[in-house]
Amino acid sequence: MMKLYCVIILLVFYSHFLEAQSIQRLRAEIQHGFIISHASDLKPVSDNRPTGFHVSWQRMGLGQNHWEICNCFYYIGAQFSWLNFGDRDILGDAYTLAGTFEPVLWRYNQWSLSLNSGIGATWLTKVHHPENNPLNNFFSSRLSFLLYVAPAIEYRFSDNWSGRLSANYNHISNGGRKQPNRGMNYPQVGIGVNYYLNNEVLPDYERQHPGNEYLFWIESGFTTRKVDDENNRKPSVALVGGVNRAVSAFNGLGFGAEYNHDFSMLNESGNYGVHLLAPFISHHFIFGKFDFSQRMSWYAVQPEQLSSHNFYQRYVITYKVFSGLRMGFSLKSHGHVATNIDFRMGWEF
Repeated sequence: MMKLYCVIILLVFYSHFLEAQSIQRLRAEIQHGFIISHASDLKPVSDNRPTGFHVSWQRMGLGQNHWEICNCFYYIGAQFSWLNFGDRDILGDAYTLAGTFEPVLWRYNQWSLSLNSGIGATWLTKVHHPENNPLNNFFSSRLSFLLYVAPAIEYRFSDNWSGRLSANYNHISNGGRKQPNRGMNYPQVGIGVNYYLNNEVLPDYERQHPGNEYLFWIESGFTTRKVDDENNRKPSVALVGGVNRAVSAFNGLGFGAEYNHDFSMLNESGNYGVHLLAPFISHHFIFGKFDFSQRMSWYAVQPEQLSSHNFYQRYVITYKVFSGLRMGFSLKSHGHVATNIDFRMGWEF
């Protein structure tokens, strides 16, 4: 599944390099924060302060075709980071290579406000082991995945240099591939500098409002999940329908329902395959062709294995490929515990 996500990211990268006129920059940043303890068994190792350092390269295309993708100027790039969780004996370190997407939301003279986000692969030096490392219930797979979002304020104090202050919310998990998969959420504050390799004047393009009409859409989801006590994986498919409406240039509200048929769980008859049905309300960050939605869903129909949960969240990012076709991926979680990542494809009309 991650191979498909990488293909989507590479396609965006490729389209970005078709534009010759651009701004390129390098960044170095130090981050420090804390670990959120969202379960009693995590408290013994949650009282740590993760500290990290990352370097990144980013490029901003200045053509109108790039502006229309996001309805704003944006940077896209790659980031390498190192993180020490504050307890090397139990939690260890993390090394991450991620793709980044950073739209610029506001600019005034030397000041700018942006929303940096990224997804990448993380190598963890310490994971759960029932005998050697039983207290680490955050991670069970050395190869896991990082998702993060980070609003940042930047001040340009010369043609080539700028300072940066960011507030980062990070999540690491293995996407439900192996248990335990409690995942880790750790907010951090970052201080960094950008070095601009070149300078270009930003063109003046008109921002298009997404419109205030109601938008109807359908969506499908697909992933595979590990079967309990077995090494093989079985499919989980979803069918979703909804409606949303823009309430500002970047925000929208909506509602809908998701039906899911999960072949990795046993039903009452002892066969694989259970039905789930969940209506939801949603908020949408709308950036041109990108839509990042956060959905709060209530289980109207659920199997016995999930009886301890009444609600779940789904975070979905999609890109309008052409006409009404959208493609992307989503992350499902119960509270702070990630359940699975899946591929999404839909049509809006």
